[in-house]
Amino acid sequence: MMLFRKEFKRIVCSGVYVLFFAAEFFFAFYTQFWNDMSLGWNSYAPPEPGGDYGMTVVDDPELLTQNATADLLQNFISNNFTTYPLGFIHKVHLKGTAKEKLRMILQMLTGFDDPETYVKEHFESKTLYYDFDTEPTYEYQIPELNVLSRVSIEDFRALMTEADKILGGGSFYSPEEIDSTFCLAPASYEDVLSEYNALVNDDKITNGYARLFCDYHGIFMALLPVFLIAVYLSEDRRSKMEQIIYSRSISSAKLMLTRFAALVCAMMLPVLSTAVLANVRVMQVYGVSGLDYFAMFKYSLIWILPTVIAVTGADMLLMGFLHPVVVVVGQFVFWFFSTNLVSPTSPIGLFHLTIRHNTCYGRQEFIDNLPIFTENRLLFTALGILCALASVYVWKCRREGKLREIKLLPKLPVHQSEA
Repeated sequence: MMLFRKEFKRIVCSGVYVLFFAAEFFFAFYTQFWNDMSLGWNSYAPPEPGGDYGMTVVDDPELLTQNATADLLQNFISNNFTTYPLGFIHKVHLKGTAKEKLRMILQMLTGFDDPETYVKEHFESKTLYYDFDTEPTYEYQIPELNVLSRVSIEDFRALMTEADKILGGGSFYSPEEIDSTFCLAPASYEDVLSEYNALVNDDKITNGYARLFCDYHGIFMALLPVFLIAVYLSEDRRSKMEQIIYSRSISSAKLMLTRFAALVCAMMLPVLSTAVLANVRVMQVYGVSGLDYFAMFKYSLIWILPTVIAVTGADMLLMGFLHPVVVVVGQFVFWFFSTNLVSPTSPIGLFHLTIRHNTCYGRQEFIDNLPIFTENRLLFTALGILCALASVYVWKCRREGKLREIKLLPKLPVHQSEA
């Protein structure tokens, strides 16, 4: 216990931890959760009949097939597709085999032998925009296509998935985006009231906001810890204490697992601290009665803690034989790809390090995904612990001189002045 207190104090009293705490507070909490509530992004009052409640995803195969096929057809004619393969906008212009494959998909969906020619000859159009350097782009008034009379809804989804692959992925036709893009209808008063009642009566308000709170924190806690871990674990080498520590009688297991525990506890501190502030903010808006005062803490432990354990364990293991800079860069690349491949509307996947739920509503959706959520969090908890245990062996080998750091970074030439 004394060693834990010593390591924990060493972490939280360091300058890099102050920066870590400040970054977590500012980016994950203040500019996201607190700012959303301050700007009134969520409706705090019960909905009133006859209001505008925005759009919602509905289960309507005919609406989905009509809108998605018409959009694909419009873009095919202009040969101008917008995709977001890595979270950044990318314009795609097809040619050759790829364009012919997409033409065949449209033939199956529309029944037109030559979709491009048929639309131009039979449907009215208006100029959507005109650029003097390119041909004018037209928007065609496409009537009911009756797609489901030619293909089943299952085949339709498979064809749209194939179209997404042809475009290089990240399009609105992907399985993750197609419904939330093309199957929208005005939300009804009854649906909105039901969501509000679920937030107030079933979620006790704070459970709903706890999911939103964890959504924001989960993104940043998948990246920020690596900087703290890199500085903390390389501190012995910088202060030339590494050989002294290696020569002591303390076991590698005790030393590394204590450091693992101290790091995890220190990194959860800003999350749990801001959970207190989140509770205070919700009380300011909804009052103090009928709330689940422990919701923010419960969700932080089951949602964020597994992420922290996984990142800490993996980074400790990698830093046992790789330079800290290499681990930081690798962690950033992994975080970038994993975060951009998971949108707020994506279903929870077993191997998603960050889990998205960017709303205080959607209780039933979360309940429906609870089994895969549980499996996901248990998996990353187990992986983190296994990596921490493996790091014990790696650092033991380093103490015994059996393992050296793998040099992936070239040494910079040192200029020596002539005498």
